[in-house]
Amino acid sequence: MVKKISIKKVKNRIYIIILSTLIFSIITSSIGCNIKQQLFKIPEKTKEVVNIRSNINISPINDVIGNIEEEFLYDIKREELITSAFEGIIKSTDEKFPGLLSTQDKDELEKVKDKYPEDSLDSIVEIIRKLIEKKDELKSDDLIMYANESIVKSLQIKDKYAYFFYPENYKIIMEDYSGHISGVGMYVNQIDEKIVVVKPIENTPAYRAGIKADDVIISVDGQSIESKNIDEVIALIRGKTGTKVTIIFFRPETNKKFTKELIREEIEIPNLIIEILNNKIGYVRYIRFIEGGANRLKNELEKLSDQGIEALILDLRGNTGGLLSDTVNLGQLFINRGNIVIVKEKADTITYRGKDTPYAQFPLVVIVDKYSASASEILAGALQDHHRAKLVGNTTFVKGKVKMIFSL
Repeated sequence: MVKKISIKKVKNRIYIIILSTLIFSIITSSIGCNIKQQLFKIPEKTKEVVNIRSNINISPINDVIGNIEEEFLYDIKREELITSAFEGIIKSTDEKFPGLLSTQDKDELEKVKDKYPEDSLDSIVEIIRKLIEKKDELKSDDLIMYANESIVKSLQIKDKYAYFFYPENYKIIMEDYSGHISGVGMYVNQIDEKIVVVKPIENTPAYRAGIKADDVIISVDGQSIESKNIDEVIALIRGKTGTKVTIIFFRPETNKKFTKELIREEIEIPNLIIEILNNKIGYVRYIRFIEGGANRLKNELEKLSDQGIEALILDLRGNTGGLLSDTVNLGQLFINRGNIVIVKEKADTITYRGKDTPYAQFPLVVIVDKYSASASEILAGALQDHHRAKLVGNTTFVKGKVKMIFSL
């Protein structure tokens, strides 16, 4: 049975909630994240560094606030962001160094805000200086990190996908789009505040341990994942090859919890599974939108054409998303004119269009399911709008959003 997927029409519609995921640190890494449904667009712009007159360089906080003011889709006041930074420093310091701050200390620190204009960062400089004087172990870089984390979390009122990553977690999250990770080998998604297994990857620790689709993750190494976002959970599961991770799952099928102790391995994430079915029909399982994925599919299509296939099935079931660039490139394999997707940003509108392709008339069927999300939905929606493919399957995840990553 053919069903429309439950996302808005791609043509001439807006698909975006801008995410400001902000990191303090310079990290070079390939793009990636094993089990993440999100769709990334990484801006390539040089950010202006503002030097504050102080021996404490808080330009990273200034950059974060500047990025939000410039790029965040929703209006937000600068003074609200500065207040979030100020309160985040006190709160995180108190949590990470229990007993360091007395009630009187906190009251005195709170009074610092009243000395400066609400839209000034001078209060941040002073509170960082006072805390460093209070305890030698406190470092300005860490306190700045606390501030930026608090700023980003404050955005979640308007954008639930606003996440902050510390450098070590950022590096882990970004590995997946390179196609190689160190982990246990399972795709997951965030559904109704739960982290749910989409499927284990064959011949990986999770697969061999009997993990199944729809299993729900309860805790990782004794840490409850309640209230954690999917990327935080991924970072907990991933780690150095050969190390152990203990995960507690809940299986709805049996209504029981169970524990698995898994050893992390180097895993090559498959992107394409290709077969030739009877009657000269090509079958492509597209697992993830990763860097270079569409180019690989193009090469495989050339081989399939040489073998005489007359139609193609594109299977996007369980494909939880990936790179916007790969989504557009893949769409351009089958759509030769018209819009693939229009992205509405705060200040700009970006239109991605089809281009000349030998496969513009190639018969195509796309299969989707409840785990087809984000990039999968944008591609499927474009193919449907242009009458380039029949969509078969179930209602999709409903996440047609583009996220932006800002790295400091």
